[in-house]
Amino acid sequence: MSDQTESRRNFMVRAIIGIGAFIGAAIAVPLAGFGILPVLRKKEPDWSDAGTLADLAVNEPQERRFFQTVKTGWQEEKVERTVWLVKKPGGNVRAFSPNCPHLGCGYRWFSQDKQFKCPCHASFFDIDGKVIAGPAPRSLDTIDTKVEDGKVLVKFEVFQVGTTKKAIA
Repeated sequence: MSDQTESRRNFMVRAIIGIGAFIGAAIAVPLAGFGILPVLRKKEPDWSDAGTLADLAVNEPQERRFFQTVKTGWQEEKVERTVWLVKKPGGNVRAFSPNCPHLGCGYRWFSQDKQFKCPCHASFFDIDGKVIAGPAPRSLDTIDTKVEDGKVLVKFEVFQVGTTKKAIA
């Protein structure tokens, strides 16, 4: 065979392989993006219904449980969450994360002492979530709230524990 025939054959083989690779990449890239991007995309938490405003007494913290829809990639599940709600004079509502910022233990409100107390390591907080005593490195973590049509809506987030600055986990 002549060199010209051999080079044409090499050219055709390389062209077919190149076209096949291009078609494969053109199909693979969108499919990979379709399957992987939703998992990598950070999603803002949605507003969740934490009950009615009328059921809250002024300056009497109340623990509220509700369900939040959590999306992970293509999967959705309902997760039970807890917040502490405090109705202030004038109708404003503050929500606190249910976990102590020291090590993540659950704390309780003691109305006789007017304090939130964490039983694990003796951290104490006032009604506004400020540290009164104990090893807690910061105040209680606040959660965004809004009131619509008499319902308290919260934007629940999980926070890092053991740090001096509030940060989402």
